[in-house]
Amino acid sequence: MRKASKLLLLSFVLLISISAMMFSSSAVPELLVDVQAIDSKIQSNEVAQYQIEFTNNKEEIMELNLPTPQNNWDITIRPYMLTLKPAESKVVDIFIAPPKVIKSGVYSIFFKFTEENQQIDYKYLHVDILENSPVIEAKVNLIEEVEVQEYWSEKFLEKGYSVTIINKGNTEAIGDWPVDINSIDSFFISTEPDAVITSEDGSTNLIWSYSVPVGEEVTYKYDISYVPLAAALVLIALALIMLGFYYSTPYKLVKSVTVQKKGKEKFIGIQLALKNKTGKKQKNIMIEDYVPIPLVVSREFGTMSPTAIRKQKDKLALTWKFDELQPREERMLSYKMKSKLEVDGKIGIPAANVTQKVGKKKIQIFSKILRA
Repeated sequence: MRKASKLLLLSFVLLISISAMMFSSSAVPELLVDVQAIDSKIQSNEVAQYQIEFTNNKEEIMELNLPTPQNNWDITIRPYMLTLKPAESKVVDIFIAPPKVIKSGVYSIFFKFTEENQQIDYKYLHVDILENSPVIEAKVNLIEEVEVQEYWSEKFLEKGYSVTIINKGNTEAIGDWPVDINSIDSFFISTEPDAVITSEDGSTNLIWSYSVPVGEEVTYKYDISYVPLAAALVLIALALIMLGFYYSTPYKLVKSVTVQKKGKEKFIGIQLALKNKTGKKQKNIMIEDYVPIPLVVSREFGTMSPTAIRKQKDKLALTWKFDELQPREERMLSYKMKSKLEVDGKIGIPAANVTQKVGKKKIQIFSKILRA
């Protein structure tokens, strides 16, 4: 019985220890925020001052952003962007000046702290206005209060952002909504509605000026697409590849077709243009062209007759051999062919090719396939 009691007590203590460890490990936030009020009780024409100490409890670098609250108070944050190394602490100074027209009382100002556009913490700073401002609107106490909803999206070669500003006060909400963007992104961005892009002190901002009636809302958004840039780069790469291929081959072979009639007979004229594109003499060159069935060669050759004519399975092979071609030299070959039978429609004309053997290396270039 005593052994069972001891075992039960030991299990209970162990459970309490594990729970305490889990609670202590989960209770430590990634970002520790410590607010100190330097001067929070002020007159209507004075400035409240606070210091916020941020401590990075993560094991990696934290890029922290402190956006300025969107209201009619004059707020200065120095600095508004922080880079915190693991276990590093930094202090930010915040200065808050009330509007020109304000009643005495305690006001809460909402501050959010973001990393990579995601809110990770927030604080309310309380300002105690000791007396009314010299000018108070006696009839109506106008309250400008807006609710902001932000959304970010990202996919392959595209990024998006939208913000919805909702007026929950009892007067028209007027102001500017700035968004930090990359200076390069400004070349690929489209906004709805149009926004103003400003660059100052190495920072690029997108600014919308809003005017929202009571109880209504307005949405602003931008889209960044790198698709046109990627398409342009692909086209440039293809052009460079084709250009490189053109200049990497020593020959240019062009085959063209003309249709001729002589009485009732119909002839197809073939022209072959071979050019040595290099600045060197080329040797042992052979051109081979093919006459498909049911066409036959009419034996009317141009400047040079074929070296050989061989019958293959479904075509006739015509071969021209050149001992050499001088630098930039161009040779023109031509012949005619006709059909033994009457053919409806167009006939496919096979591609010609030029071949050269240089040692163990074989160079072969083809012309286009044509129809006549």
